[in-house]
Amino acid sequence: MWTSSDMPIDGVEEREIEAALESLLNAPRARISERGRRFLRYVVEKTIAGQSVQVKAYTIAIDVFGRGVDFDPAKDAVVRNEATRLRSALALYYAVDGAAESVAIHLPIGGYVPRFERRQAKAIETSGCDEVLVRAGLQPMPARARPEEGRQGPEHKIPIIVVRPAAGKELGEASPRLIRSVIAALVPYHGLRIAGLEPRKPLQELVASLRPSGAGSIYVLDIAADVEEQTLRCQWILSDHRSGLVLASREEIEATGASSMMAVEKAVGEAVARAIGQRWGIINVSERKLHPNKHQDAYSCVVHAVAYLSSLDDAEQKDIRKCLEAAVREEPHYSDAWAMLSYIQMNEIRGLYAQPAESGRILQEALGMADEAIRLAPHSALAHSMRSTVLFAMAKFEEFEKAGRRAIALNPGSGEHQLTLGNRLYVMGRYEEGAELVRRANAREHYHPAMSYGVPILELYRQRDYEGALRMASNLSIDERYYFMHVLLAAICGQLGATAKAETHLKILRHLRPNYATEFYFDWRGRKFQEDYIAHIVEGLEKAGFAVTDTRIDS
Repeated sequence: MWTSSDMPIDGVEEREIEAALESLLNAPRARISERGRRFLRYVVEKTIAGQSVQVKAYTIAIDVFGRGVDFDPAKDAVVRNEATRLRSALALYYAVDGAAESVAIHLPIGGYVPRFERRQAKAIETSGCDEVLVRAGLQPMPARARPEEGRQGPEHKIPIIVVRPAAGKELGEASPRLIRSVIAALVPYHGLRIAGLEPRKPLQELVASLRPSGAGSIYVLDIAADVEEQTLRCQWILSDHRSGLVLASREEIEATGASSMMAVEKAVGEAVARAIGQRWGIINVSERKLHPNKHQDAYSCVVHAVAYLSSLDDAEQKDIRKCLEAAVREEPHYSDAWAMLSYIQMNEIRGLYAQPAESGRILQEALGMADEAIRLAPHSALAHSMRSTVLFAMAKFEEFEKAGRRAIALNPGSGEHQLTLGNRLYVMGRYEEGAELVRRANAREHYHPAMSYGVPILELYRQRDYEGALRMASNLSIDERYYFMHVLLAAICGQLGATAKAETHLKILRHLRPNYATEFYFDWRGRKFQEDYIAHIVEGLEKAGFAVTDTRIDS
């Protein structure tokens, strides 16, 4: 008998949690190992008993896995590894066989205290397919529970990636494991659905069940993997199912070294997912080509809004805002549209499109939009990232950092959210910490140049290594419409006495932002740069022949 305070947890009664746990542990098709079952029962019982503070790696290792009192979680990853397997098993169970359960048990990333969710029961159809459709986020649901309705919303256009073993290959033990790692890494990316197809099952049958209306893209990801001399080799091909065109074909090679094979498979899975699912990844590029008109529908608008973040083109801001406002009116339950609109609303201030006197109202509205995105999709990394961005603009730094780290936890395989947080910590004056986060994100993948290399260039400038800063900036391919980089390059050239080069960038800046001389301080303070850093940039601009005016009136 469990002892508790009889208070609901996450709005779910104790008896309902007990029933959900027993149903899960007795489910014939719940793919949870015996160790995982002991783990889950332990953390649930501790939580119900009001002892969640004791649910830590150390106590789990001793009480569940029989480790000694000298257990060190930094040296022994038994708890982390089992938690990873358990999270995947729970996601798969509640996506298919447990889709009708009224209460679900989740194990959030970043901790071991379970959360409990009251759900609407979902009717499950039975077909011959052995697929699992997992929607982006930590609360997946099967596609079979979403019948195509008369009025189709954005759901029917969100691209689906079918992950399957490569044909014509002798599949070793590594291939199925790596496929699971890739699926797990792809799940948190916004705007994607992921389906796994078992060998010898017909693809056409799966496609027909996923896209009965024929609308929306289907991509096929073929994976083959093998291990030779402690080195994992993965070959993958991504193709458009309808056209048959191959969009990408790559090989990932990772040596185990001191790492376990599970850690290597996780790293390779995350690398594949980043190439395919990130904001500048293969799928998003393909979808923009397939949906060239942003005003066609809500989904097309969001696809183009995500692309807008890469350029922040002044000419696009108003049009993107218009289509997003239409999107949330037409599809009020579309979380991604609300998340993107919150950013566009915030950018009215940061991009100098609105009057400073309006900033309080505009930012508060932006925060409301981000909160709505999270209410609709609590486990969306995109929604939490956009909320973090708005909070940063509002100078609510403690809440900003919490939301930013939440976005990282929801999609740990992507360095994008880590990169965003690092950039903002840097401008706040936490230079070493911010630069290190950016360095670690860039070690995984090269993202948009302005995001990846903005802080390294700023840091070289701060260290007064102007030649190094110019060399790095000159080697980048950055959209000429990104005015901020022209400001930085003009300051760098000014410090070097290269006035002719500086004038080239100032000419572009004057074209993009005719009033920037009076907008400069509002812009850089709005970005939360420190006053000493701003003064350093002003020094470079003045040497380049560009005088700025501080219009702030101190009270």
